[in-house]
Amino acid sequence: MTKQKTKPLYFRLTSDEVRDNCVKAMYLAHQDSDEVLEVVIQPENRKRSLAQNRLYHMWVSHFSQQTGISIDDTYLDFKRRFLLRIYYTADSQFAEMCDSIKQLEKLDLAKYESISKQVIKMTSTTKANTEQMTEYLNQINRFAYSQNIMLPIPDDLAFALNSD
Repeated sequence: MTKQKTKPLYFRLTSDEVRDNCVKAMYLAHQDSDEVLEVVIQPENRKRSLAQNRLYHMWVSHFSQQTGISIDDTYLDFKRRFLLRIYYTADSQFAEMCDSIKQLEKLDLAKYESISKQVIKMTSTTKANTEQMTEYLNQINRFAYSQNIMLPIPDDLAFALNSD
């Protein structure tokens, strides 16, 4: 009979009460187990916020309407121009992959272009943390401004441009 694997517990230490519950959970888990348990403490890596996501989709739609470029092509262009660079500098494995693909450009241009397009399509903001998403949004806003397009910033979403 195999032992059923238990789900890991996650705590965001936002108050003394949560901290106390975390300590209690560790004590009880250790008491009830013969196994060695692992505890990981790390800074929170918050994913993009819902407000950032809403603002992003609003901007892509607005930019698309202003330029006549399809929404899908606008997403791809923004990801190619800005998001790939953000991930490139933040993730060494992503950078290695991009560098490998870049080498292919010299050997087989058609394959390079095909693979590059796929990477751009597969690159997603869902993996961006709030700081990366803030940088991405600000780069989009600056680019739109350079194209004489003013992107709307509703009062209820203005805070999304800060990573705090």
